[in-house]
Parts: sequence; C-alpha cells; structure tokens
Amino acid sequence: MSERLKAWYLLLALGFVTLLLLSFLGRPPAALSSAVALPQRLVYTASVNLRGFLEGGRDRRDLRAEVVRLENELATSRARIRTLELANARYAETVKLRVVQSPGVVMSAPVVSAGVGAVGGTLELGLGRAAGVLADMPVTVADGLVGVVTRVSDKTAWVRTLVDPASSIGVSVQGRGGQGIAVGEAGGVVRVTDYREETPVEVGDVVETSSRGGLFPRGITVGRVVRLLPKDANALTREFLVRPSANLETLLEVALIRPL
Repeated sequence: MSERLKAWYLLLALGFVTLLLLSFLGRPPAALSSAVALPQRLVYTASVNLRGFLEGGRDRRDLRAEVVRLENELATSRARIRTLELANARYAETVKLRVVQSPGVVMSAPVVSAGVGAVGGTLELGLGRAAGVLADMPVTVADGLVGVVTRVSDKTAWVRTLVDPASSIGVSVQGRGGQGIAVGEAGGVVRVTDYREETPVEVGDVVETSSRGGLFPRGITVGRVVRLLPKDANALTREFLVRPSANLETLLEVALIRPL
C-alpha cells in the first residue's frame, strides 16, 4: 500500500473517531477539540483543493474544445476567402480579355490536365456543357492564343492546342500585312505555311490571328517568329516558324470565347 493511500485512510479514521466522540461526549474537551481540529482542517482543505483541481481540468478541456472550434471556423473562413479571391481574379481576367482580345470572351475554366509535348498537345478543362462550354470555342489567355475546344461532355471539355499537328489557324504578321495558315509542328512550335507577304517578315515579328478560316477572332496574339525557312526564288509564298506566346505546359486557367 502506498504512503499516500495510508495517509488518506488515517485522515478518514480520525474523522470517524471525532464523530463518535461527539456523539458520546456532547461538547468535547478543549484539548480533544484541538487534537482533532487539525486533521479535520486537512481533510477539508484537501477536498477543496481536489474539487478545484477537477473543476480546473474541466475548464481546461472546455477551453481546448473552444480553441479547436475557433481554429476550424478560421480555416473555413480562410478557405472561403481564398475561393472568393480566385473567383474575383478570374472575373477580372475575363473582363481584361474582353477589352484587349475579344468582346466574345464569356467565361474562364480551370485546366485539370495538360498533355503538351513534342508531337502535339491537348488540354482537359474542368467545365463542360453544363457550364455553357461549346465545341469550336476559341481558347486563350492573356499571353495569347491557346487553341480551340474540340470535344465537350457534361462536366469536361477538351482543347486542341495550336501546337497540335491537326491544328489549323489563319494568321497574319502584325504591321506587315499578308496572311497564311499556322499548323502545329514538332518541338512545340507552329509552322506558318502558304504565307503571302506584303512586307518581308523578320525574326521577332508578332504573329496574330486573322479572319482567314472564320474560326478565331482577328488580332489575338499567336507568338513570335523564331526562324525564317528558305524561300524558293520563284515561290509566291514563304514559310516560317513561330514560338507560341502562351506557355501551354503551365496553364492553370484559360478563357473561352463565344464561337463566331
């Protein structure tokens, strides 16, 4: 038996003896009262301290529970604020693109997966027919053209990017005039073919969409000329390579334009 337990038993015994003496003697002698007063005070003090300890423990548990509840509420509020911030940023980007690219920009969509590589590229979007996404919607970002929507399900859409070999986009060179067709090329570039130039094209020139083909709004940046291909002396057209302005492998959000 531990010393602490022995002490408790002793205190309880003294209290019991005190009750017996009081019942037989009536008013106990002063000496006896003094002898038993100290153990009684100890028992009382110990009980008060024990009650205070238990109540303090309960209060601490309640406080910890309240702290956990408030922390959860704070995390939820922060998540809601972040959602609103992202929604506001998407709206602001949509408004900006309506001004600088096309008034037909109708929505933005998250990119949930990208398959851009040396051969070609596709993007999977996190919105589909239920959100108003349609096939043949041009897809763009602030840096420039991305591609066009080719397939749509209820909640998902797939984009054929401009570096896909199946891609075909009518283009012109900014400030130079002329028109041609841009098709996807190995290495993540675009080859402009059948280009009838009005003024000689130079490396670094900006290539943008034209009205040729009728699929894309005119004036959306495609990229910059990175290489002029050799031209036959008797040829009426020329070819050159263009590096897309949009980084197709790191896109998080894209804008969709109403089909023409």
